[in-house]
Amino acid sequence: MDPLAETAVSLSSPARQFSFRRWWWLPFLFGCLAALIWVWADGRAVWSPVTAVDINQTRANTALPIPRDTLRLVQTFTPTRDGLAEIELVLAGNGSDGDDAYLFLQLFDAAGALVAERRVATRSLTNDQTYVFAFPPQPQSAGQIYTLQISGSSGNPISVRGYDQDVYAGGALRLQSGPLDTERPTTSAQDLRLITRYQLTWSDVGQTLATALAQAGWLFAVTLLFLPLPGVLMLLGGPAAWRHWDALAWLGTAVALGAAGWAILWQWVSLVGGRFTGGLLWVLVVGGWLLALFLWRFRLSAVGVQQRPSSTPSPRFHKEHAALLILLLAGFAVRLLAVRDLAFPPWVDASRHALITAVMVDKGTIPDNYAPYLPVDRFPYHFGFHTLSASLALMTGSPLAPLLLYLGQLLNALIPLAIYTAGWLLTRRRLAGLTAAFLVALPFFFPAYYLSWGRMTQLTAVLLLPVLLGLTWQLVRGGRAWRRVWWLVAVLAAGMFLVHFRVFLFYLPFAFIVWLISWGRNGRWLAAAAALAVFLAAPHMLNLLRVTEPVETVQHRIENYNTFPVAYLNVGWERPFLYVAGGLFVLLLIPALRRRRWTTAPLLLVGWVAVLFILLSGARLGLPETSLVNINSMYIIVFIPLSLFLGIAIARFWRWLRRRHWIWQAVGWFVTGAGITAVFIFGLHQQITVLNSQTVLAYPADLAGLAWLDANVPSDAKIAASSWKWLGETWAGSDGGAWILPLTGRETTIPPIDYIYNRDYFRGIREFNQAATDVADWAAPAAADWLREQGVDYVFVGARGGFFDPATLARNPQMRLLYGKDGVFVFAVSAPPS
Repeated sequence: MDPLAETAVSLSSPARQFSFRRWWWLPFLFGCLAALIWVWADGRAVWSPVTAVDINQTRANTALPIPRDTLRLVQTFTPTRDGLAEIELVLAGNGSDGDDAYLFLQLFDAAGALVAERRVATRSLTNDQTYVFAFPPQPQSAGQIYTLQISGSSGNPISVRGYDQDVYAGGALRLQSGPLDTERPTTSAQDLRLITRYQLTWSDVGQTLATALAQAGWLFAVTLLFLPLPGVLMLLGGPAAWRHWDALAWLGTAVALGAAGWAILWQWVSLVGGRFTGGLLWVLVVGGWLLALFLWRFRLSAVGVQQRPSSTPSPRFHKEHAALLILLLAGFAVRLLAVRDLAFPPWVDASRHALITAVMVDKGTIPDNYAPYLPVDRFPYHFGFHTLSASLALMTGSPLAPLLLYLGQLLNALIPLAIYTAGWLLTRRRLAGLTAAFLVALPFFFPAYYLSWGRMTQLTAVLLLPVLLGLTWQLVRGGRAWRRVWWLVAVLAAGMFLVHFRVFLFYLPFAFIVWLISWGRNGRWLAAAAALAVFLAAPHMLNLLRVTEPVETVQHRIENYNTFPVAYLNVGWERPFLYVAGGLFVLLLIPALRRRRWTTAPLLLVGWVAVLFILLSGARLGLPETSLVNINSMYIIVFIPLSLFLGIAIARFWRWLRRRHWIWQAVGWFVTGAGITAVFIFGLHQQITVLNSQTVLAYPADLAGLAWLDANVPSDAKIAASSWKWLGETWAGSDGGAWILPLTGRETTIPPIDYIYNRDYFRGIREFNQAATDVADWAAPAAADWLREQGVDYVFVGARGGFFDPATLARNPQMRLLYGKDGVFVFAVSAPPS
């Protein structure tokens, strides 16, 4: 035989291939190292220092005296985070072209040592310009008192802006003159307009995670016991064949079924007049897990009797499971880091969820009204998520704000498990599920960005949806044994309806398309699942028909509500991921034309998304539109089919590659190592920085102010707070005042948005806030007179603020300051002098 041919044969022989399988880690490791070197050298597209706001004093209403010659402006401050790296100021005055016109900034630490200084020529400076004084991160800055000193040359024309109320408790402002100065300038300012930023350090990462676990560790533990319990019991009580499912897919199914099961249980217990308490829930949880243990041991003993001695059970734990568990922990850790500076969940929806949770905690049932919080005598909102939050509040006694914040992040971190489950159910291959889960856990923008909206109900729905997709697929297209999951599909569909109506509507076309492309196969079982789902969700369905006007609701439209969210495509790597999916779709058409069965699932996902886009295009295609659903609410669940499509395609590519020459496999492992490392690092950064700071309405300082309000203000007082026109004609709180009602129970001029369910009350709220926005001068006694006419006793001003400005209110002779700390104020509306 020719030597070259002999060599080629030996390279492709099974022994040679098997030898490479033992050394796959070597090219993979080289790929990882290559990516790390690239990131370290110049990988700004993948990683950049994580910076965030620490001190956030944004109020400014006065310009300080110009620091020149011997006059210095001195502001002390105390960072709460290590890694102090920037100070942001707002300038007052316009620069000068003179060579002797400069501003001089110096920063000193607690020991008086100079940390950084900068001489700034004023020729390019303008009035109200934002100026950032950056310096190397200070690793031990937390808790230290720093001193910012601002001076200038004799020709300096620039000063900085400040605020004439004490809005920052961690430091003070003073003017420092020379000993020979005969004229000492004064100022009404008590604090600079000052923002500091820190750079996240490894020590801060460890401290943040430890603090989060210390604060919410008990909540996390109870949630992980509580959430999957109904699903565990359902699966253990099902056919023995379910025991042979992939272990983590089984767990993911249990979690989804558990979330649906609790919603259904609360509904039916409430219907028969039952009431949940913390003690009852603990009895259910402890008793449920004891029953689960009994069922598990009974199942094991039954299998042991039936199993032949020579049979060897397949391993239940695989390397993909280890990778997924590590991925879930990493995803959870970065989601905790994302909320490290928050005390409240962000945005408008969050206070609504707090209110509904508070109502359900008080009543112990699914409510039919909002008493005693709001004069609303109906309850049309989907409550599935709130059965979880209310149960955990009853069981743990956790305060509402941190409970919702941390529960939301835990549910977010569990979604990759649901995605893995769907990937396994669609393909019966762990690699497809693991790949999809990896994308959702780290590099994808959604669902992590749900945090910025406080979208906890839709977040819970997308924990159910992937599993429901997978089980629906198996019910229609699986073997005879899969018909037995029909009632699991029913439970998940009913739970989905109770958790989030919109996501339930998005699911329906998927079920129809699966049935259609299967030529009606197993239609009876799908119909049985639909019938049972309708029965399980019937009480809420009937309630919606009773308390709403369905025809008017469907026909209602909001201007520009169905605009396509183009901005989402420009975040992170969202557009490249879509390009990759598009390219793979084109390649997928080749095996699809050859009638490869495995292409059905990914093409189905593409078809489902296409149908949803068509149905929601509305006026663009001459179709009717409704505010009930819109493209935005649909697009933010597209990460589910996108991740599954990519996961299936990549898994199939690897099956193909493993049959190629070992050199190509080595190249594949190298590229995989480099790609996973780069995407992993990018994903860590993406998740830590995912929060949109513009959606943060309530700050940590508001928590102390609301606690003071709850302890010191009469329970029948009416409290005014700032607001803004949020959506259509609906007004929402613009600062921590949005949380007054759910946290204190006091009546407020801007409650959570559920006030829309009472038309007269809605009209009154809208008219008050519109009139309050139009008030020209809150310092005028007439403004206080108007507040009294509206029944207002107190005014709450949150740290973020709004149309209620504390400095202006303080100048009103009929406003009495009761509380003021870190930018949060409470004023009493006093009677006019007699």
